[in-house]
Amino acid sequence: MLGCGAIGFLLIQTLRLVQPDCTLTALAEFEWQAELARQFGADHTFLVSDNGFAQAAALTGGRVYEGRFGNRMLMGGFDLVFDVVGIPATLQNALRWTRANGTVVLVGVHLHRMTLDLTPVWYQEVNLLGAVGHDIVEWQGEAVSTFDLALRWLAQGRIHTAPLLTHRFPLADYRAAFAAAVDKCRARSIKVAFEM
Repeated sequence: MLGCGAIGFLLIQTLRLVQPDCTLTALAEFEWQAELARQFGADHTFLVSDNGFAQAAALTGGRVYEGRFGNRMLMGGFDLVFDVVGIPATLQNALRWTRANGTVVLVGVHLHRMTLDLTPVWYQEVNLLGAVGHDIVEWQGEAVSTFDLALRWLAQGRIHTAPLLTHRFPLADYRAAFAAAVDKCRARSIKVAFEM
């Protein structure tokens, strides 16, 4: 999973509920996010500042293929990658760190045109799926809205959201609130809210 923000942390918890035995790796920008990802259920983490190709190869038993013009791809790789950030750089890596016939699920939204090398889609037959909104799914023999299922898990205490609201400010301190929201490294912020 690429991206350790609120959606990423919720996704880790959800994946633990629906696939408890899977091996889950999370890519974080900061060490404090990696630690929180492990607390929420990630088995492995690495940082954006690490060599992602080397980390992905080591975790999956794959090997890095270096093509012409510095174009790299993993031979082997993850079965399934969720790109929760959705910017060109993360989608580029997601496609390259996924094994042949594996799947990339694009969760993050980037509201601009992308220039992207889609070689893994045709060369490795990597599936690229988009995910947004909700659906009706079958869960334990019941057809249920994913919204209803999420609310059920929240009510049962199986999804934890309290750690995601990291800062609260009175409206008069709006400058400090925006500074905390923007400087995630120093402030260690995930979600910042105003108290009314």
